[in-house]
Amino acid sequence: MHKIVLINNVELSIAINQYVPLLETMSGEDIVNRGWRHEPPKAISDIFESVMGAVLVDSAYNYEKAASVVEIVMDDVLAALSPFLRKDPVSELLEWTAGAGCQNVVLK
Repeated sequence: MHKIVLINNVELSIAINQYVPLLETMSGEDIVNRGWRHEPPKAISDIFESVMGAVLVDSAYNYEKAASVVEIVMDDVLAALSPFLRKDPVSELLEWTAGAGCQNVVLK
């Protein structure tokens, strides 16, 4: 989708063109386990969300049909998901500091 989206912002075009090759080299397991290391342009997830929303609307709000499309498109990522995944380091740190009684944590 990144190849056909019309973008009227040079910085966003550059960010997408830098991120997509990286994403294309990653497996679904890499995305799930190490995806937090990369900060994709938000527009990529916005486009995906819009297309999946359009699938839902086009299917007359048939959740099963829309979900089957999502499952096909995200098959490799969904296969790598597990309730036992480690959290990203920032989440682990925030939980640890909250558990230690810290109330005001500022992330920069």
